[in-house]
Amino acid sequence: MVHIHETNIGGIVVKFDLNMLHPLHVLLEERSVTRAASRLHLSQPATSATLGRLRRHYDDELLVRAGRTMQLTPFARDLLPAVVHVMSQLKPVVDRKQSFDPLNSERRFVIASTDYLTAILAGPLLETFAQEAPGASLEFAPQPSRDGTLGAFASLDLIVGPVGFGIPGNSSELFTDDFVLIASPDNEVLARAHASLDDLEALPHAVAYLNSPDQDGVHDLLRRAGIGNTVRARLFGLATLPLLVAGTQMVAFVPRMLAAKASRTLELMTFELPDAMSIPMAERVYWHPRDEDDPAIEWLRGALQRTVPMLSRQPRGAAPRKLARTHVRDS
Repeated sequence: MVHIHETNIGGIVVKFDLNMLHPLHVLLEERSVTRAASRLHLSQPATSATLGRLRRHYDDELLVRAGRTMQLTPFARDLLPAVVHVMSQLKPVVDRKQSFDPLNSERRFVIASTDYLTAILAGPLLETFAQEAPGASLEFAPQPSRDGTLGAFASLDLIVGPVGFGIPGNSSELFTDDFVLIASPDNEVLARAHASLDDLEALPHAVAYLNSPDQDGVHDLLRRAGIGNTVRARLFGLATLPLLVAGTQMVAFVPRMLAAKASRTLELMTFELPDAMSIPMAERVYWHPRDEDDPAIEWLRGALQRTVPMLSRQPRGAAPRKLARTHVRDS
């Protein structure tokens, strides 16, 4: 069905097909016809044709090729925030219903999360979907840029992320994880019976950051404790660290649930930090205030809560060993 909106601007009637709003939003956001086609569940030729219609309407290219990628034109960059705002206003009108029947729903839910949370949550949450909402589907999207606004919820149902990152919206606690040390079983230093924190000075470290390369709570704590470390590799996000450490002499600090998940496919040793050096990481689920009483979003939040008990905190094989501290240094 075509929905034509007419606006009178200076005596000139401007017509716009409201069915084009969603493709416009996706094309500007993805900056790729191929990715937009996948997200819109359309063929690439159909998506290209839609882009052509939008270009004719706006009398602007919107997307232009720059090398092997496509970039927004200046007009499109200016247009995108307005499109995001309009979509955020339309979403509760289009999606909201008085009731939600998960058993008969075919809705596609979109959750933004960190790579670590996606790694540990995706499989168990899909099991919850299979039992409670077998016709619904789930998409995990990257964490949106933190601009202090609720604009990201124009295309997201929920955001799952750590406390302290300035994620807007209403929220509730999901779970709290803590950090452990991981190493390969053939690590020449930590394979010894009495491995200690001081041994970490002799080992190369793989380091991940979540917010910026200059913010690293784990290694700040080590430095305050007087333990130096040599950073061999630094990367954004936590989920790749177990792959980086496996089969090498490197070590890394990762959330316990990620270590437990990785140990099912990788050969890893896990070490507990001393109690005084415990680093908790609280994870919360965030939603737009307008969705506070939306039955579908309420169900999704509940599905996440019901999934948490399925998350493993224990690695496969040997239980985590405790890292001793051989001597104390001045901080």
